[in-house]
Amino acid sequence: MALSDLVGKAKDLSGTAAAAAGKFVDEFNEALPAMRSLGFTIKDLKVGMGLVPEIGAKLVASTDTIDPKKIKDLMEKHAENKTLVAALKGLETAYNIKQTVGDLPFKGVELDITLGIPPHVGVAFVSSAPAPAASVAAGAAAGESGVATV
Repeated sequence: MALSDLVGKAKDLSGTAAAAAGKFVDEFNEALPAMRSLGFTIKDLKVGMGLVPEIGAKLVASTDTIDPKKIKDLMEKHAENKTLVAALKGLETAYNIKQTVGDLPFKGVELDITLGIPPHVGVAFVSSAPAPAASVAAGAAAGESGVATV
């Protein structure tokens, strides 16, 4: 009896985890056009499955493409997309801190997003601008999303 209860709970958790992963993918795919409008491309993508699934992506852009006004506009326009708003708030905060530090020779920005429980957004300014990602740019031009449906 206890074993069948445990198996039932594991199946329920598995179904919940799959639903959560699907929601993460949907929100991430909805966020990509807005991030592309800021000059970001996907550098890395990782997927982790377990009791709590995780999707991680590293997006890169030139610091020249970061426009604080556009960030605010995107947050207002897409307020319902919590994934996008969290990424944009992290980017905005990091950009504001960078501005107060002074003139630093950073040419690129990396946005490291982990969609899971809890979600996490990290922003790093790097000394070199990102190399153009031909395959990502070609996929974007063809209208492909960055993540396959799980």
